Amino acid sequence: MSQSPAVPHPAPNGAAPTGDGTPSRRAPWPPDPFSYLDGRLCVGGLPLDEVVADTGTPAYVYDLDAVAAAYRRVAAAFEPLGARVLYAAKANSNLAVLATLAGLGSGFDVVSGGELVRVLRAGGDPEACVFAGVGKTTAELELAVGHGVTVHVESADELDALAEVAARLERPARFAVRVNPDVEVDTHVNIQTGHDEAKFGVPVAVAHELLARAARGELGGLIPVGVHVHVGSQLPDPDGVAAGARVGLEVLEAGRAAGLELDWLDVGGGLPVDYGGGTAIGPERFAAALATVVAGRDVRLAVEPGRALVARAGALVSKVLYRKHRSAGRMLVVDTGMHHLLRPALYQAVHRVRPLRAAPLAGPTEVVGPICESTDVLATEADLPDLAPGELVAFLDAGAYGMTMASNYNGQPRPAEIVVADGVARVARRRETWEELLASETATGASVAAIQGPAGPLGW
Repeated sequence: MSQSPAVPHPAPNGAAPTGDGTPSRRAPWPPDPFSYLDGRLCVGGLPLDEVVADTGTPAYVYDLDAVAAAYRRVAAAFEPLGARVLYAAKANSNLAVLATLAGLGSGFDVVSGGELVRVLRAGGDPEACVFAGVGKTTAELELAVGHGVTVHVESADELDALAEVAARLERPARFAVRVNPDVEVDTHVNIQTGHDEAKFGVPVAVAHELLARAARGELGGLIPVGVHVHVGSQLPDPDGVAAGARVGLEVLEAGRAAGLELDWLDVGGGLPVDYGGGTAIGPERFAAALATVVAGRDVRLAVEPGRALVARAGALVSKVLYRKHRSAGRMLVVDTGMHHLLRPALYQAVHRVRPLRAAPLAGPTEVVGPICESTDVLATEADLPDLAPGELVAFLDAGAYGMTMASNYNGQPRPAEIVVADGVARVARRRETWEELLASETATGASVAAIQGPAGPLGW
């Protein structure tokens, strides 16, 4: 394999250098499709209130053109390294989003059988998919092996389980070892994944032993291809990714020294988004940092962006139900909450909240949902007009880890999902109904065998 070319060092905020080394102007990163036109908040040139008029609220709205633009920029940034972009489906697994990315040539990173099924249904190439996650079931391993998906193994027991599945199905199974690189990055504690106490991957010493077993011929039916590392999400700079990649390369080279033909180095995701609406560090800086690490190492590099491709492309549109005026300040009760957008409760995340029709601001407002939990607070100090019941607001930067983390808590249906592309809005998922919440249940009981049959092979 030819040596990966170096990438020129980019300018701050991801601006690409010109031929003489000076920064060129570049669009904000990630691209933001939401803006006010004539006092109305629009997406893709369409007023949001019209986009959700037929479905009602709450509703997620995604701009597929913005998703495509973000993918193209990441792909262009890493193309000089020969890297493969694998979209992290856990960020947003809507079929229309997945189909858009599959059509652009993206590979996929999945962490469950359900995500893999969605990727396959959306037209994703299984041979361009990787399957990570610490708790894969036998059925999930069978699904992955049956479709030729590369499995990122996260424990010695999982490797044994994978070997058993491959032998039973009489199919070869490609695998990479996920290494815990013991790299701690400066991000929220709940999205750090590469420190030595994290549940993900195996320590370096265990990774060496797993690859040594493969080199000794103890894993018949399994094909070792390389190493996977991931240090965390919302990375403040590329240093953590580069440090993790160095550890991964050390393990890979040790496997080569033992006689294995390894060339796969997946360095995970972590590309950040500025939830305040500003421009984050662009993918060019991450590519530049990795270029110096992998230069001359003869590897197939892979990156796994998730939120960077979809977060800014999505908004959760909600209706004001009631107003409360308290001594502590103004409060709005809306028809969505932590059951639809968990990030504020789980990560103390702050999302921008905007009225769908511009009006004079009335000062800080607490925005809460209908869920019977004190943590059901979507914003503590949103700068909003004095909105009345029936008026609409949008929670921006909600395209990642929004609907994928939504639940039916308190017996609440999940919202509709609408996609916008080329100036046309379409319903990609209709709103759940109360009746549908009961469809999979029975009040009288039934035979387990009659209710829950075995998983099917899905075509392989």
